Amino acid sequence: MQQPTLKPLVLSVSVALAAVAGAASAKPPPAVAYDHYVGHFGTKNVLPPYITGEISAKYYAAGSCPTAAWCEDGNDLLTGGLGKTGLGATAPPFANPLAPTPTELRRNAIHTNYRAVLDILPAGGYGTLYGPNVTNNFVVTSSEGKIPGWEYIAYADDGTGQKNVTLMVQVPDSFNPDKPCLVTATSSGSRGVYGAIGASGEWGLKQGCAVAYTDKGTGNGLHDLMTNTVGLIDGTRTYADTARVDEESHQRMLNRITTGSSKQNGRERSRFAFHASRSHSWRRMPM
Repeated sequence: MQQPTLKPLVLSVSVALAAVAGAASAKPPPAVAYDHYVGHFGTKNVLPPYITGEISAKYYAAGSCPTAAWCEDGNDLLTGGLGKTGLGATAPPFANPLAPTPTELRRNAIHTNYRAVLDILPAGGYGTLYGPNVTNNFVVTSSEGKIPGWEYIAYADDGTGQKNVTLMVQVPDSFNPDKPCLVTATSSGSRGVYGAIGASGEWGLKQGCAVAYTDKGTGNGLHDLMTNTVGLIDGTRTYADTARVDEESHQRMLNRITTGSSKQNGRERSRFAFHASRSHSWRRMPM
């Protein structure tokens, strides 16, 4: 497994290129504790000041991997562990629908977003003209198309705690730091950060490039006003009162819209607040 070296969450191409240029080519032994801030030439990379909160770094092996918190067996960058066959089938159910795991949520987010931008039917060309098993040179293979590599994800914030942008970088094992390439995969509309994974994301990963994703800050965020829970960056839910400012709760805005919430909950059942795409404002939706 190749070792990317910066926790490189990008808001701009220049930052992403700096991260890519710092990637190391050696495959460290499984027991090594990784330092994602050490660059290709042994120098320290500086994290951009607009990256807030913790940065998730996970290696997806697309097969077996050593027992470690940073590695997941069977999972991969492109298909969420589903492969070509799984992406073409119905999304697998959650083991516990009331408490899906981050791995399950990521898998189903990739399944949903991949299928949202492509005709997934064989009659439309899936599996023969395009898809995880088809190379960028249109060679159809028997592979499931799983791509191993590192994935980094975090928030960028302007300092207010109100304009959080989800940023992600995927660096495949095939990435060559001596001949680096970068592909951007910005989500369209109000899609989440995996919105372009089936388009430019797939092409870039197959090409051996690092792929920089962002939701532009227009991804949807849901605050359940009845239970006072919000979504975290890994898709799981928590109480808004305990969420960090940089989570989807956008705590300062939520403090305003939830004022008097207990009284309103008595009059209006099943109340939700959604982050409105493009407007950077919150709207209430009684359902």
